[in-house]
Amino acid sequence: MKRFFLACMTMAVAVALTVASVQASAQSEAADYFRIGAQEMASGYPDRAIVSLEKGVQLKPESKEGWYNLGVAYGAIRQHQKEVNAYLKALELDPNYANALHNLGLAYLDLGKKDEAIDSLQKVLKIDPAATDAWNNLSIALMAAARFDEALETAAKAVETAPKAAEIKFNHALAFFKKAESLASTAEREPFLKQALAAYDQVLELDPMFFLAHYNKAVIHHMMGQSASEIAEYRLALHAKPDYTPALYNLAAALSATEEFDAAIEAWEKYVASSRNKSDEKPFVENARKEIARLRGL
Repeated sequence: MKRFFLACMTMAVAVALTVASVQASAQSEAADYFRIGAQEMASGYPDRAIVSLEKGVQLKPESKEGWYNLGVAYGAIRQHQKEVNAYLKALELDPNYANALHNLGLAYLDLGKKDEAIDSLQKVLKIDPAATDAWNNLSIALMAAARFDEALETAAKAVETAPKAAEIKFNHALAFFKKAESLASTAEREPFLKQALAAYDQVLELDPMFFLAHYNKAVIHHMMGQSASEIAEYRLALHAKPDYTPALYNLAAALSATEEFDAAIEAWEKYVASSRNKSDEKPFVENARKEIARLRGL
């Protein structure tokens, strides 16, 4: 998901009339705060940027760019409700401000407000029907809302606007995958799983090292009971990203299931080594150690 940060706008030259001098001074000071905030954000200090940008919008509340940039800064520290509020201020000033609508949709998605996210992204596409990022992110929002048929349509639209973009094709493949997951029977799932595999192959034609495409292909092969292809794709994912712990774990499990015990032990040990200091992996590490002990005891 992309977020864009706008550089501050050039401020108007202050007029010479005495009556306007206070206003001109405030405008100049606001411009300084907006410029400093943009520099702080670009340097990786969103907390500092927020302080500067808040001062800027206090002095110049009619700056839609100031409110927009403040929203981006809040998003960077995951204060998503404040992010939403800042984008809404920008949109009060310009209801057709496409960048603010786009990021508003992403902020709503971060808050779990799927319907609001969908509505905001659809408004972007009314303004710019060729907006690849909006089509792409709308497909993600629709998948989150379990509206998979619509997600497939919008993901296809995103691909139409950027046919050579691997990440866009990846989400189109993911939409096929999510549609398959939503179906009850194997017979219903299979056509969508095959379409997902074909779509992931298109991703890999563009970027052979797209490790998540290999990983998701492996998961699909597992769902289809194709163990050899599953193992091969996990290995390709790990060739592209050797420390990707989900692939290491699943590879070890797949090797154990096919009774390739020496290779399974090696994969489990690599998984344990790669998972050190990763708190979210602790439950899986414990199981991996049990599997190592079990396989060594055979």
